[in-house]
Amino acid sequence: MVDDEDKPPPPTLDRVQAFSDGIFAIAITLLILPLTEAQIRDGQVVEDLLALQHQFLALFLSFAVIGRFWLLHHDDLRMMTAAGPKMLVGNLVFLFFVVLLPFPTALLGDGDSAAGTIIYALALIATSLSSLFMWLCAERDGVTGSERARRWAHEKYWGTGAIVLAFLPSIPLAFVSPMWARISWALAFPLGLLADRLGERRRPSGASTQTP
Repeated sequence: MVDDEDKPPPPTLDRVQAFSDGIFAIAITLLILPLTEAQIRDGQVVEDLLALQHQFLALFLSFAVIGRFWLLHHDDLRMMTAAGPKMLVGNLVFLFFVVLLPFPTALLGDGDSAAGTIIYALALIATSLSSLFMWLCAERDGVTGSERARRWAHEKYWGTGAIVLAFLPSIPLAFVSPMWARISWALAFPLGLLADRLGERRRPSGASTQTP
């Protein structure tokens, strides 16, 4: 039996941040792969570029999404005092869904596909929920006990709820019209602003604002 004193210490938050940054960098780079196979012919440059509009839109959308998750993940780690064992597992679960995002992005770029639209929406919902799961694991480890972290947690709960509410209706809508399902994703912006307002109202009076 190994004594607690003989167990190696968990990785520091700096190491977790460095490892996570590497995963984010790889995932965001892989988004460009579907466009590397594109053929641009002389004399038909405009037509060929227009034919790639779905791939470009999927690239821009997922680049913004992964970038947003990277910023939120950075703020999550900044609110923690250490890297606990449960938090490390939660972080790996979250990074798995980040690594998965280039796959639904490629499906989304194939055109107005109901299956691609549904898989992309499910992927974003799962990634957002896994980010919240990582935070809950950190709370179980007791590394988020500060008042500042508790205020951040309220914002995280509301923000995750906004993502789920924004993308969930697009799943049944995709069976009727994939285009309108994707347009409905614009709900994420007003719902995100509403989540920010609700998070502010939940803060104790006089508390400083901490936004991602």
